[in-house]
Amino acid sequence: MPKGEPSASDGVDVEQFFGSNMTETTGQNSLKADGAQRAIVQVADALDAGPVSRVALDLSAAIRRFGGTSCIISGGGSMVAEAERAQVVHETINMTTSSMMGSSTGKIASQLDEWQAQLVHAHGENAAVRVNKSTAKNRLPRVVSLYDLPVRRGDRPTPGLVQSLEADRVLLVSEFMRELLGGAGYLDTVDARVIPPGIAVNALHPSVVTAARLTRMVRDMEITAQSPVILFPAALQDGAGHDVLIDALRALENKTWVCLFVGVGVSERRYQYRLMQRIEAEGLEHRLRIIEGTEDPATLYKLSDIVISTVNGNLAFDYACAESQAAGKVVLGANNGATAFQIDPGETGALFDPGDADTLGMALAWATALAPEKRAELENNAMVHAFRTFKRDETARQIFDIYDELLA
Repeated sequence: MPKGEPSASDGVDVEQFFGSNMTETTGQNSLKADGAQRAIVQVADALDAGPVSRVALDLSAAIRRFGGTSCIISGGGSMVAEAERAQVVHETINMTTSSMMGSSTGKIASQLDEWQAQLVHAHGENAAVRVNKSTAKNRLPRVVSLYDLPVRRGDRPTPGLVQSLEADRVLLVSEFMRELLGGAGYLDTVDARVIPPGIAVNALHPSVVTAARLTRMVRDMEITAQSPVILFPAALQDGAGHDVLIDALRALENKTWVCLFVGVGVSERRYQYRLMQRIEAEGLEHRLRIIEGTEDPATLYKLSDIVISTVNGNLAFDYACAESQAAGKVVLGANNGATAFQIDPGETGALFDPGDADTLGMALAWATALAPEKRAELENNAMVHAFRTFKRDETARQIFDIYDELLA
């Protein structure tokens, strides 16, 4: 293992972060009249498999683990059972504006009163609007996390963004988001902080992948040639950039390679069919595979040599890039959006012009020609960067510091 490379056993002492101010505030300064602790409440549109839900659930579980009272309001989803296992109180409320059963705003306000909330943290613009209206009469410290690029409506911000920026603290997922909103003048009077969403870096470390897991995946994917494996994890939908990548792979015509198109999220069947037709027309069916997702991302990353995180870019946060770096991979990405901030050219990977097959082809040629020593250096740089920047414990520590500011 190269010097300085973190190992899977390197864990941050969570109690170092959560066991001081946060539990002191929650335990001593936030008691109801009957002695029960007041709640810190997370509000999200849904509690399903995704990064927004994961942040909300991780925060709630950590508060609960270290003696606080934590609750979640969401529209429900597949991760509700996980919240219950963590002994986090969850209330399902339809997060649409209104329903046959009444206003979501009124229901949220009633639930906050019942829990005697001391602070509420909204995840996303829609949740922020609901929380803003719910706390209009009974003022509470409010934190809002913004995970997506704002929808543009001419030169004016959307009502959802306006209300989100009224929170006591606004948490942005990337420096790109801060530059984008700050450049438009939206942050002039806003206390905004950049806190990347945490990812499970230890679970992606190559050391957790056994030889048996790797062998099984190679067999299942029918990869027989000793060739560089190029991974492109993206939605199998229009606009993802698969056609651009196929064009770019022509720069590697005289080299051996295998490329994996791994679906992320919901696939469009017609698009997938057209993509398969294009691959067959190019005579690439033995070198290019389409895979509809994976339940073992750590092994998939270890199998790969190069990851293309995004072809078109313009992302608020590049999750594929962060995960690839945690897995110790050389990452290629479009030179715009958050990706341009997350990849250090020549140190952790390379950038290319968004949606441009020629510069992507040049990046691929560079990455496949790296000397073993240089590749190992870049892989180590990527892993160290991810472990310092994207660990879930670090995300929670920074957010809890903000809670302490507001509850002091």
